[in-house]
Order: sequence, then structure tokens, then C-alpha cells
Amino acid sequence: MSAPHSDHLPDRILQMHEQAVREMVEPRDGISPTPVTFLLLCFFFTAWGGYYIADNPGAWSGMEYNEKPATASTGPAVAIDPMVMGKEIFGACTQCHQADGKGVAATYPPLVASEYVTGDERRLAAILLNGINGPFLVNGATYASEMPKWRDYFQDDELAAVMTYIRNSWGNKAPPVSKDTVAKVRAELAAQPNPWTAASLAEFSAAAAKVKGESK
Repeated sequence: MSAPHSDHLPDRILQMHEQAVREMVEPRDGISPTPVTFLLLCFFFTAWGGYYIADNPGAWSGMEYNEKPATASTGPAVAIDPMVMGKEIFGACTQCHQADGKGVAATYPPLVASEYVTGDERRLAAILLNGINGPFLVNGATYASEMPKWRDYFQDDELAAVMTYIRNSWGNKAPPVSKDTVAKVRAELAAQPNPWTAASLAEFSAAAAKVKGESK
């Protein structure tokens, strides 16, 4: 029995793969059109998102947590207790001065029985506004720490409140501080935003005392 002729081999190979070749999809150049349904859904959600943002602006402020803040009351403004406000603001100071106002030995000065706190309110306002760099002496101990300036973070009434709080807490007794006092010191220091040193703060206090004495 003779073997099949080799001339018929290519034909048989083509026949074996004929079905697979028919099922193959030829690649095409170009792009397929975007489904209209998808475009309509994109348009709908974009329009809905714009409406939601416009209807719930949250006062357009990053500090506003309520999407629909209540409108301002037309009645008389309710006075805020400076001791309550001051205690809340003092929370930003507790890491250094501690919640009991005793500070950290050899690192952060105490506020308890401190002349810087219960003494000249203008000097205290100047410290809070500009900050202070050590070394400086508090209650007989030297501290080389640095206190940041708060002028850019708190309003005059807020600084006045926290000053009033520390001047009347932990056994301290001193007159409250008004926001007008803080505002005046802020205006005086507009051109001098640098942190105090013990020497420059002493000069500020002396100059203020001299002006006060001459005005009497």
C-alpha cells in the first residue's frame, strides 16, 4: 500500500483549520462609538451633582459642617461667657502648659502664679499675638522653649477670652481682658510681627508703661 502523496498535505492542513479561520475576527482600525445610554447617564449625574452642591453649599466654607446652616437670628445677640470660650480655646495650649496650667518642668513655663499671666494685660496680649522665644525667666526658673504666634489663628475676642480664662483659673485672680485691648495691641504690632525675646518684651512693656504714665 502506497503512502499518500505529499502534494495533498497542504490541502488537508487547510481543511483542518478552515473552521477556526472562519471564527476568527479580523482586527479593524478606528474606535467604536460611545453608547448613547452611557452619555445620558454621565449628563444626568453631572447635572444632579451641580444641583446638589448649589442646594447644599455649607456656607461655601471649609469651617462649616452643616450643609444647611440656620439663618441668622434677628433677635438680640446672646453674650458668650469669656470663661467658657477661653477654656475651649485653651485646649490648643494644653500640650505645653498642661490642663492644670503648671506647664512642664524645665521645658514649658507654668501659667499658675505667673507675673506674665496676671500682670500687664497688654504684655500678655503681645505674647499671644507674636509668640516668644526663650530664654526667659518665670517664677525663678529659666525656660528656653518657644511659643508660636497666634495672631493669624484667633480673633481679638477669642484671644481676650483665653487671656481672661488663664488670668482667673488655677488660683489666679486678675481683671478680665476686653477684645478692644487685644485689638489695640494688634494694631500697634502690625509692623512688628516677629516673636519676642525677654529683652524686646521688656522694652515693649517699658515703653507702654511710659506712655501710660504720661497720659495720666
